[in-house]
Amino acid sequence: MCKWMSLEPTWMLIVMSFFKEALHENLPATFNALERTAIKRILKHPDAAGSALVDARGSIQNLLTPLDSWPSPEDFLQYLVRPDGRKIPVSQRAFAKAQYSEILVVDNTVCLAVPNAFIKVDPDVGGEEKTTTMMASCIPTVMQEMIQELAAPPTSEYYLDLSYSGNKTEDRSQNPSGVLQKLDRPDMLIMVDGATSFVGEDKGQGNERQAVTELEGYVKGGLESLHYGSIKYLPCYAAAGSRVTLGLFNDIGKVTWMQHTFDMSLASHRALFVFAVVNLLRWFMLMAKGLPERRFRIPLLETWRRSSHVTITFQPGGRVRKQIRQFEIWAQEHSPGSSLDFLQKVYQVAQASQCLAHALEGPACVGRAQQYQVTLEAYGPPGNPMTMQEAQAYCQDCCMGAEALHAASVVMRDFRSPNVLTRNGAEGKYVTVDLEFAGPNKHSWTLDWLQDWDDHTLNQEGQYDTFSDMYQIGKLIEGLPFWRSIVRPPALMSFVNGLKSKRLSASEALQHIWITGHC
Repeated sequence: MCKWMSLEPTWMLIVMSFFKEALHENLPATFNALERTAIKRILKHPDAAGSALVDARGSIQNLLTPLDSWPSPEDFLQYLVRPDGRKIPVSQRAFAKAQYSEILVVDNTVCLAVPNAFIKVDPDVGGEEKTTTMMASCIPTVMQEMIQELAAPPTSEYYLDLSYSGNKTEDRSQNPSGVLQKLDRPDMLIMVDGATSFVGEDKGQGNERQAVTELEGYVKGGLESLHYGSIKYLPCYAAAGSRVTLGLFNDIGKVTWMQHTFDMSLASHRALFVFAVVNLLRWFMLMAKGLPERRFRIPLLETWRRSSHVTITFQPGGRVRKQIRQFEIWAQEHSPGSSLDFLQKVYQVAQASQCLAHALEGPACVGRAQQYQVTLEAYGPPGNPMTMQEAQAYCQDCCMGAEALHAASVVMRDFRSPNVLTRNGAEGKYVTVDLEFAGPNKHSWTLDWLQDWDDHTLNQEGQYDTFSDMYQIGKLIEGLPFWRSIVRPPALMSFVNGLKSKRLSASEALQHIWITGHC
């Protein structure tokens, strides 16, 4: 994931040349005679005009008004491009650097338009899918300068952790090596405090319908309350060349589109779009209050590259897509004894257990490259049991998952805390994921050990067997925070010692007095 570009601060008012440029554009009902007269007067007294148009008190609080509640999607889309006479926040330092005030009239309203870097951007920059480049110029400049100059340190209640991720090009003529291969995801994602908050798709000039269709396909499924709390909808855009339409998609994935389309080749439309970006920042401020705690948040539609072969994508509607490139080679190097047929068997076994990850689609090898792909249910963050009761439930669910696999002569081989997730976001119910490392029972292991293995993981014949799984569960328990924070009763010590001495099978562990509570 890329962080915001490092851009030289340009929080200035528009240069006069832009004002003259905008005067000559065909804007309906804009720049009438009275407004021209008002503008001439303002130009004679730029200092007074600038003071009237900006809020240079160094405060970001006006960003929060009037969004103190959730408007309807239609009202919010109209609000995005309505200046409503509000002043755009400008720091005292930036205001002091302005040698004179520059202004713009948009929709009969004399208002401040920023930033200069975006207003002056060459409309031909960025090639066919040029809007992503424009977005990357506008949004970081406007939002970052507001946050940096007005919100100050991360300890401020108005601080937002903003980042963006742009999709890579699939144009092989620009990139003959093919290293930058486009991923199956939207072209632009804006993250706020760790959660995807703005989604965009770009196409070439004249392909508006394709951009809309693809964007609607990406967000189909909507928002899960587990990951987005009380958030009712997220903003999005579809662009074709220099034409951009804003929209909102809701918790079931329905998109409401703005009737107005921006033509980003026009400086005045780019100025109007700045108001939308400023109001989006107001929206982000409100949205951040409705997000669940950080460990539940996800970079929706972002693709995480876990290794050179493996990627994970969180999809709308509570789905997670896992892909493994060059699967046969990956299996030989990381999961000996595994194959597509074997993993299909593993997920069939998992389907019958509430303690193992459930596949919604696949697994299968798709495309000419036969890339491994499986779509799974999305679960909560890794479990973090803190009480004895939560720890008992954690161990019980790990052992139940192991029991289901062992009954089918399958071993998990990767019982680690990142792979044991909360089933519904709350401690007390857990599910084991990342089953791609599973293999046949008693398969010889000649590769480097997996993470958290040690000299006692494999049996004396160098094989990973069912007792190896139980040993790893014992190690897993000793690494949990609760282990260091409680007085460990004898029953718990007996349970862990039984696992680590390889005396307890999964079925026997489930009958242990520490799990059953029959002490």
